[in-house]
Amino acid sequence: MNPEFTRNLWLEMTTRRVALMVVLLALLFFAAALTGGEWAPSEVALVLYYVIVVVWGTRSAALAVVGEIRDRTWDGQRLSSLGAGMMMWGKLFGATVYNWFGGVICLVFVLAAVLERHGAVTAVIELCYFIGIGVIAQAAALLASLVAVARRHNHSRFGMFVYQLAGLAAALAVFRVWEVADPVTSVLEHVAVIDTIPWWGTAVDARVFLLVSLAIFSAWTLAGCYREMRRELKLRNGPLVWLAFLLFMGVYVAGFDAWLSPKMTAWDAVGLRLLLAGTAFGILTYLMVLLEPKDRVHYRWMLAQLRGGRIGGLLAGAQAWMMSYGATFAVAAALSLWLLRDPLAAREGQPLIVAAMGFVTRDVALFVLLQTASTRRRGDVAALTVLFALYVLVPYILAALKADSVLFLFYPQRQAPGWIGAGAAWAEALVVLAVTLTRLGLPMREAEAPIVQSAR
Repeated sequence: MNPEFTRNLWLEMTTRRVALMVVLLALLFFAAALTGGEWAPSEVALVLYYVIVVVWGTRSAALAVVGEIRDRTWDGQRLSSLGAGMMMWGKLFGATVYNWFGGVICLVFVLAAVLERHGAVTAVIELCYFIGIGVIAQAAALLASLVAVARRHNHSRFGMFVYQLAGLAAALAVFRVWEVADPVTSVLEHVAVIDTIPWWGTAVDARVFLLVSLAIFSAWTLAGCYREMRRELKLRNGPLVWLAFLLFMGVYVAGFDAWLSPKMTAWDAVGLRLLLAGTAFGILTYLMVLLEPKDRVHYRWMLAQLRGGRIGGLLAGAQAWMMSYGATFAVAAALSLWLLRDPLAAREGQPLIVAAMGFVTRDVALFVLLQTASTRRRGDVAALTVLFALYVLVPYILAALKADSVLFLFYPQRQAPGWIGAGAAWAEALVVLAVTLTRLGLPMREAEAPIVQSAR
């Protein structure tokens, strides 16, 4: 058995805690049964499952590594013989084993009611959903804490709440999407909204599609935890996993073009799918450039690799935001070329696409510039503040002053003077990019290259 899981099992599942959980839940269910009112034991068990597994479980997952750092025991664990996989699985499910113990007891009452009212098939579907929402919520909380550890943040109480909040946000997203196709009306008290979901031109059963999506995204979240654990153990992560994730996200998101068809009648299915994929890549670019640590030494080493023609080393050292930006740029170029098939769509869409890529380039360079020019904990905050001013504050002031004609300098607009807006966006991008490259300095010598740990 996993040694880390076994250690957490002994710590979490003590006789006193197990007895306390069993007795407390039994009393709550017995009280609900005695009332004979609106709150039946199945409804109480449903609420308690979310409280114990999702709310409390995300807290336990967020503390799995951060708590060890706070107690000054993490350095000793990192020096143990455990690999990243065993450490990740042991931390994730070991720290939350007590929550899952209580959740399983609650699930017995919930699934018994579903089985009685809707049959075995629906009960199995609900079981998969409940397990999936618990896993993805806890994994997201652990992933958020590991990202913060990599960025060397101080782990205050507020910080741990933020890590927990990431898991709660993931669970809320799953719950809100699932409820539109949930058939368990007598337990969850709402009527199903849709039966099928249009995806890549095919009507797919909503429950099957959402369950498969939940399983896949849970797997990707677990893969992210594994990669962050590898980085914490000073192991090297190659680019292939993130490239595979980008490919998956592009294909997955592009399949929802039917949702945009009524709004953008001038675009065909290929154009809409490229637009959706490029938007997903752009969001991932902003997310990763915000989350990933930005090291001036590493960037100077990458510049040295580029100038020396060592493409293999350059790609091996590429960060996730760089690959996401490259994917965004490639899809934007493909979309711009595809729009040439329709003169009307090209006249309206091409300047917007080129301008959007200019602003993305400017913003990414701004993150790198302010992060490398400031302390590690303040650079991203400064970048977010500047972007808030550029996209919200200053445009609002200009709009109030009736100066809408210059808003194309701040974000892409259809009312912009055609290619002039795109040229202005790229002019801003090139200025910020030039300042950023100047700030990074000349490429370092080979002897100054950062030491990269070999993968094991």
